[in-house]
Amino acid sequence: MYIVTPSEGIYHLALNDHLSLCGLWLNTNPEHRKRRDDRRLSETIPDKQFIALCSECDRKATGKPEPTRPSPELLSPFVLIDIPG
Repeated sequence: MYIVTPSEGIYHLALNDHLSLCGLWLNTNPEHRKRRDDRRLSETIPDKQFIALCSECDRKATGKPEPTRPSPELLSPFVLIDIPG
């Protein structure tokens, strides 16, 4: 089963009827007015609408390790660059 949102190009894998593998909840309130940005449970991926599986759902489904973050030195905006002059 899949969780799809008609207004988005990314779909998710369903863990159960209310939750995706990456932790997104479905709104199952019957009095809630349906909108284009509401998540829905689907047995198939609609054709020509979705382009990618959520990376978190893909990682959890395949058992891939969690990505490592870059070292703080690479992220620091205060790295001095020596420009020869």
